[in-house]
Amino acid sequence: MENTSLQKSIFRRVAGRMMWIMGIVFLLVSCTKELEGEEYRVYDDKMIDEIMEEQGLLSFLSVVDKAGYRGTIHAYGFYTLFVPTNEAVDEYLQAAGKNGANDLTEEEAIDIVKYHLVRDTIPVAGFTDGRLASPNFMNKYLTTKIESDGGRIYRRINRQARIVPPNDPDDPTLTDWRGNNGYLHVVDKVLTPPENSITNVVRGLSDDYSLLKELYETSGLADSLSAESKVWYTFFIQDNQAFGDNGIDSKESLLAKIHELQPSTVKTDEELIRDYIGYHTVVDSIMPKFGTDLMKASSLFTLTAEKKPILFERVGDKIYLNRLVQGQLNEPGVELDRTSEYADLSCSNGVVHKILGDIQIKDRSAYRVYWDIAEQPEIMALKNFRKAGCNVNFNAGELSEFTWGGRSPMAINYYCGGVPATEGALDPKAQYIYADFLRIPNLCDAYNSWVELKLPVLMPGDYKVWLCWRREANLNLKFTFKQEGQDDQVMPYIFSLGDYMPNPENSSHEQMVLDGWKQYTAKAYNSVACSHLIGTIKVESEGRHTLRLEPTWWERQGQSTSFDMIQFIPKDDDQVWPMVAMNGDWIENGTPNWTIWPYGTEPEPDPEVTTSSWKPNF
Repeated sequence: MENTSLQKSIFRRVAGRMMWIMGIVFLLVSCTKELEGEEYRVYDDKMIDEIMEEQGLLSFLSVVDKAGYRGTIHAYGFYTLFVPTNEAVDEYLQAAGKNGANDLTEEEAIDIVKYHLVRDTIPVAGFTDGRLASPNFMNKYLTTKIESDGGRIYRRINRQARIVPPNDPDDPTLTDWRGNNGYLHVVDKVLTPPENSITNVVRGLSDDYSLLKELYETSGLADSLSAESKVWYTFFIQDNQAFGDNGIDSKESLLAKIHELQPSTVKTDEELIRDYIGYHTVVDSIMPKFGTDLMKASSLFTLTAEKKPILFERVGDKIYLNRLVQGQLNEPGVELDRTSEYADLSCSNGVVHKILGDIQIKDRSAYRVYWDIAEQPEIMALKNFRKAGCNVNFNAGELSEFTWGGRSPMAINYYCGGVPATEGALDPKAQYIYADFLRIPNLCDAYNSWVELKLPVLMPGDYKVWLCWRREANLNLKFTFKQEGQDDQVMPYIFSLGDYMPNPENSSHEQMVLDGWKQYTAKAYNSVACSHLIGTIKVESEGRHTLRLEPTWWERQGQSTSFDMIQFIPKDDDQVWPMVAMNGDWIENGTPNWTIWPYGTEPEPDPEVTTSSWKPNF
């Protein structure tokens, strides 16, 4: 009897909750929602195929039925389906010599449907110029681009079709439909996979690209880039003007330039031409690199014999290849032409981009790299990156080049506090370069027990490596430098992040370096703005390698540490100078303090102090 009463009580509670949930669902059915200034129709009680039936999109639905995919788009899931109009489907079938969908083989129908069906829910408002965020069922990426015609704005898909606004007399502003299992977008053409390989695209270029075409055929890579394979290629084209701006008008003048930039090379001319075209070719086993991918990349490996990397840097809304503007280096790089007809040009085996200059392999010796740890692709892609108040958490797996784990990994935090506008507003305890940092909580065996960072490109040589952070947590870290094909290099220094940095005024900068410390902040010394030597690494080959951090001791759980920079300085170079100002400037020894950001007021000259006796305020 008691069990029966208990069961009735539980039933009444569950039934009450179900009625409440059903009421909420009822309010949502067939409503219109707004998303980033655009609207879409919501059919919470209909699946994608039912919306197609209701809107009379029956020709493509017949293709879906022929393919046996009705069950897929009727089932619960997360889909985006591009549905050609009835006229578009009829035109496509007629051109293929078919009288209707029934004339298609099942395999043909499957290929058509899989190319139009994306494994994600993506509204029109979520489109950006470039590729969609997720691939279709053929594991290929559709591309989108905004274009105008007669004052009207359209969204073009795959350079083939336009999005057609739904024919809704009640609300003509609607741009797409949302069903219970995803989005439906109507397009005015049937989408088809690109047929041209990269080689076909290059061979079809105009005479404005005659030198590139000659070099391409000479390189011996045309056959490799003409066939589909298990890898994807991204190829950068440049026209004759880009060559001419660099004093190159023939294969002979190109070879002369190559020997100038690679004076130590022992390769034959044929090998150099192959590497030159190979350096214009990025290889990836997962996907070709569209503009949206290049905006997030820092370097990608090429089809050269030594897999030389190309560097990528985003500056505003522009993307540059091989831009190296820091300290000793001032190479402005080559801009990616994102407005060209060749921008994000999909091919059967990759994608083509046009660049506005010439990119070359160059012999570089080891040089100092001051790397801000917050320069992660996904962080730099934030709209408010390095703007005051930017505060974003990232879970393990959400950053492609900064990975961490343990028994219970915790999110790390990116924060930017803003560079102070005046010297008086400077907080010496928060002299983070660019005013931003990555904050890692709970470095211990129970939570974040390891961290691995993919490093910026380093040239071969021996480097002293310095960690720059704000003193806070009492814990010790062990560091390991890892490079592919080489033994791991375990760093000799294990030190506490809770130590205060010594004051150079009590000894000297030189003595501090001998003790494994140095001041890296140019404006002012502070004992909590620390930099400590990790050890000396030997870089065997040009490329991007890995640094692993592991806690070996911690005072307690719950501590967090704010990391600012890692500096890689050639072993025999000055380890102290230049220092770094908060706005990223490199500051040489002897620079007046008031000229370092945030700027101060120039002091009145003291007639009793001669120029030879003046010293900077460090």
